[in-house]
Amino acid sequence: MQSITYVTLSAQIALQKELETVANNVANSDTAGFKADRPVFESYLDPLQTPGGGGVAFVQDAASYIDRGGGEIETTGNPLDIALDGNGYLSVSTNQGTMYSRSGHLQVGSDNTLLGEGGNPVLGSDGAPIQMPDGYTQIQIKGDGSIKALVNGRWTDVAQIGVYLPSDPSLVQKSGNGLLTAPQQAMQAVTPDTGGARIVQGSVESSTVKPMKEIANMTELSRAYDRLQSLLNEDNDIEEKMIDTLSKPS
Repeated sequence: MQSITYVTLSAQIALQKELETVANNVANSDTAGFKADRPVFESYLDPLQTPGGGGVAFVQDAASYIDRGGGEIETTGNPLDIALDGNGYLSVSTNQGTMYSRSGHLQVGSDNTLLGEGGNPVLGSDGAPIQMPDGYTQIQIKGDGSIKALVNGRWTDVAQIGVYLPSDPSLVQKSGNGLLTAPQQAMQAVTPDTGGARIVQGSVESSTVKPMKEIANMTELSRAYDRLQSLLNEDNDIEEKMIDTLSKPS
């Protein structure tokens, strides 16, 4: 009886973890550049110390991975919005060091620093923060990330937005607030010609979360959890009846 209980509880714990992941995906279905998380589970075989051997298979939470598929490119018309069409991440400077993001909602700070996710300075392909020139009136961002600004009626080269790719995609991990971390030495600046994303000005990349699909998944997970709870209750009832029967004098 205990084996059934333990296996059922391990499955419920796995389902609870998946429900939490799906709920977080749904909550970020409107977050620009958000990549859905997917849990990974595996079976753990606990050998039985009984004649004949065998074992009991438990479910355990192994890990999770980021869905690296691209979201749809949505036009906003805002010249400070950019979308990454393809592979790669923007790089920003934070108090915790260099981090990465797919969110392209940019803004210009009071000191003319180009800012990205969380108000953090956007880094160029040279790894330095990007400074917009004083008195600029228009901004132009090309597919390779190069920026031009209109100053006193003349277009001026400013910098090139850095797009970075990891040597191993699994090294990129979520850090919260739309930011990701990765070992800096594993990230290399790339361009569309070297396998990097093409930057699309006046647009943002939508979340990869499909709300209706995730909600349907959440409903099915909840039903599976309830079915396991019913199985657990039935097993407990059987065990109570056995104990009651055996405790009665013959």
